[in-house]
Amino acid sequence: QIPDSTMLAAVAALLSFTAPLASRPVATRGAAVSMGEKVLSLDNMGLYSGKAAQKAPVRVLTRIEDLRVLTSLAEAGVLSAAEEAGIFSKLESAGAISQAEKLLPLADKLQVLALAETLINVPAGLLTAAAVALLAGEVGLIAAVPDDSAPLVALQLVSGGVAGLGAVVLLASGALFSALQSTD
Repeated sequence: QIPDSTMLAAVAALLSFTAPLASRPVATRGAAVSMGEKVLSLDNMGLYSGKAAQKAPVRVLTRIEDLRVLTSLAEAGVLSAAEEAGIFSKLESAGAISQAEKLLPLADKLQVLALAETLINVPAGLLTAAAVALLAGEVGLIAAVPDDSAPLVALQLVSGGVAGLGAVVLLASGALFSALQSTD
């Protein structure tokens, strides 16, 4: 027979899981991002067609990834050369630059730049709403789980820390994306 408090803790732990936002595609590559800028449209004869054409989005990070610039930097040893020249002082003593250089091809394979470009297009309000929902869910979990045993209190502390950290990251990302997405 399983005690009620253990069963409640197991159910609460299962219900408190939230999948990371990065695993859920929010925007597709086919969706064009429009900043509201209009461009004059001319035909082959140089005549104005009377319609305003939308400027196509510039996908800098995707293009960098297509050209495999990160792998080329790693193969050329640019960061190692800068480290040996003493350009980076504290990072160089720890050997962090050469370690980062080894990870650049992996970043190319995992398409990190395309993911970053997709995430930049996530509306900032959605990230803020996710942070609020995460905190509300955590408050509900803490209210539902009793404080009568050490493991349950530990569960509340751990889940509260993870949810708090996640909410801070979401709010900071929302503020950053809001600044990046602003038209001013």
